[in-house]
Amino acid sequence: MPYIHYTGNRYRFSENLDALFENLVKQPFQNHPSTPAWDVEVRNKDLIYHSKVILDQGRTDFNESYNGLSPRDKVSIYCTHYMPMHLVSSYHIFRVHTQLFSTHLRCCDDRIVFIDFGCGPLTSGMALWAFARQDNIIYLGIDTSQAMLEKAKEINHYGPNKYRAPFFKTFETISNYSELTRILERYISTNEKTLIIFNFCYFLASRTLDVSHLSDVINQIVEKYSTHKMCAVYQNPNLPSLHENW
Repeated sequence: MPYIHYTGNRYRFSENLDALFENLVKQPFQNHPSTPAWDVEVRNKDLIYHSKVILDQGRTDFNESYNGLSPRDKVSIYCTHYMPMHLVSSYHIFRVHTQLFSTHLRCCDDRIVFIDFGCGPLTSGMALWAFARQDNIIYLGIDTSQAMLEKAKEINHYGPNKYRAPFFKTFETISNYSELTRILERYISTNEKTLIIFNFCYFLASRTLDVSHLSDVINQIVEKYSTHKMCAVYQNPNLPSLHENW
């Protein structure tokens, strides 16, 4: 059964995906213990306040607290307000541009290394899995927030059918993309047909991103693995101020 249904130009979650959101996103948010910070900043405020003030439209530093809210609290708010929307937008990109990686999905000897910059709670990873569902995908999630990486690990472990199997068997998270060139040596060899996907889902809207350093790292990867196919996936809201880093 499909994990995400597409009918009549609309996307609809399957029962398994609904269950994941219910157990790992909705319930932790709705049943959050009462604390002064949570009551004042979350329960007594609306969606606009959560999005624009607490989360800075998703660009907040998820390693920092906010008026008593812990980084983990902020991740819970983020998942509730942004994760379903970003999951659908990522899935839409993969569905529309299947020609970029369809050959690698059909051939069991070919690999896909999915490098997920600003991976958050595994949103784009879930979208790719929902479309592909292949064991030859190597997932590398990068996020500076340990709270986000913990959520990504929790969701990957939960898997598409609640603990029967993870989304990705080969799953690794790191907090610094400077480590990428070293880590990729474990997964890519010159005699294999590997597709490298650089995924930038709202990552380039970051206020603190060092673009020069990021481009240096990507250039190193491109030069070292020049015989392999590569593609970049990029998305951001249609606001000029959010595309400056691109």
